[in-house]
Amino acid sequence: MIHDAKIPGSKRRLRRGTATVEFAVVAVLLITLMLGVVEITRAIQIKNTLTDIARSGCRIGTLPGNYSQQVTDNIKTILTNNGITSTLATTAVLVNGKNVDVSTAKKGDQISVKISISISAVNWVTPLFFSSTAIESESIVMMHQ
Repeated sequence: MIHDAKIPGSKRRLRRGTATVEFAVVAVLLITLMLGVVEITRAIQIKNTLTDIARSGCRIGTLPGNYSQQVTDNIKTILTNNGITSTLATTAVLVNGKNVDVSTAKKGDQISVKISISISAVNWVTPLFFSSTAIESESIVMMHQ
């Protein structure tokens, strides 16, 4: 019976098998880490996008003579321009905490815009670190002019 250790080049074959097993173990960890980075990056990107959209909508709501419909139309347009289906987002436009049209606001009243969207609706990968029910939202409050 011949042992593999005595065959020339057999150590190289044994090492190649070891390297393959080591790579398989480390690859799972690296892929999980990479998917986590992608998921967190997308969540941060959506949070920043919602901040910009809420700020733009709120700014329109604070201008005299504008209506709540103009605010929501602006929000829907910007969502669509950012590749987010506008029907996935929930928008609330409030004047002094009440659900009334911004055209009724007087100078100094608080106009608030809140946009919410499910993380699972905008993720690029299957959620590993966020629950499928997690909500990303942003609220902005400005004074009516």
